[in-house]
This record gives sequence, C-alpha cells and structure tokens, in this order.
Amino acid sequence: MKFKGKYPESWTKEFRNSFRESRGNKCERCDHAHDPGNGYALTVHHLDNDKSNCEDWNLAALCQRCHLHIQGKVNMFQEFMGEHSEWFKPHLAGRNLAISEGKWP
Repeated sequence: MKFKGKYPESWTKEFRNSFRESRGNKCERCDHAHDPGNGYALTVHHLDNDKSNCEDWNLAALCQRCHLHIQGKVNMFQEFMGEHSEWFKPHLAGRNLAISEGKWP
C-alpha cells in the first residue's frame, strides 16, 4: 500500500516527541525502550498509511525494527478476523469507532 496525504502543519517535532512520551517512550509492539544506537529509535507510524490522518488510533509508536516489520503488512481497510495482538487492539477499536461515527475512511 502506498502512502498518501501530506503531513499536517501540526506534525512537528514537538508533536512527535509528545506522542512518543504518551506511549512511555517505548515501542508499543515489542516494548523496547527508545535506544537509537542499537536500532530501536522510536518512530511514529501511520497505520492507514495516510500522513494526514493523525488521529490517536491511527498512530503507533514503534521502534525502527517493528516499524519495518509491519509497514506494508497492516491494512486498516480490511476486516480483521480473530484475536489480535494486545498492542494493536486499541488501534483497531479506534478505527472501528471512527467507522461507526462516519469519520473514517
């Protein structure tokens, strides 16, 4: 899936730092602390690949390793069956709420 949209003006270093801090400065998927020198630099990933969608449910604080592992593999536009990883459940719940309220896609 290709990226779309443009980063909004609110996509600042301060915003990204604040977001990562709100996630405990740890990767949501593997729980590794921010450690750029060892390949665990914490990034902010748009799960639906839309850079303009900065809703909390759509953003995930992921280390570089997890970011590269899931990028292109998560398709927020599909229906998901079965149980999900604990880190992903809040994102999916937020997506489902946004759909039910007509706010996404």
